[in-house]
Amino acid sequence: MDPISHLNPVLDALRRQLAENIERMRKAGKLAAARTEGARQPAGPAGPQSLEAAVRRRVAALDRRSPEGLAAASRAFVEAVLVAEFGQGLLSDPGLGEMLAELSASLREDPEIREQLDRMLGEL
Repeated sequence: MDPISHLNPVLDALRRQLAENIERMRKAGKLAAARTEGARQPAGPAGPQSLEAAVRRRVAALDRRSPEGLAAASRAFVEAVLVAEFGQGLLSDPGLGEMLAELSASLREDPEIREQLDRMLGEL
């Protein structure tokens, strides 16, 4: 199975986690409210090939043989997906670090999702 086919179930899980976390963080004031449309830099259509390339770039330098390395690669994966979905402007949001930590940790807490994520990251 190629990495792209492993990507879809992990993306679905990430979208569920994102939907659960983003509004809670906004209400707590930890994530900036939606900016005006002019301030947002759209990412454009990120197909599976371009998303895979972005994930590959972000995780290439990470040692994915240890639990810590897999955790760092998971965070890099989440960041790549969010930037592909919401644009480069997301990187300047002060709440992004906390959101990345929470989302990547919640993905790794579910054994089935963690296994899919590790398999996908290992094949990149």
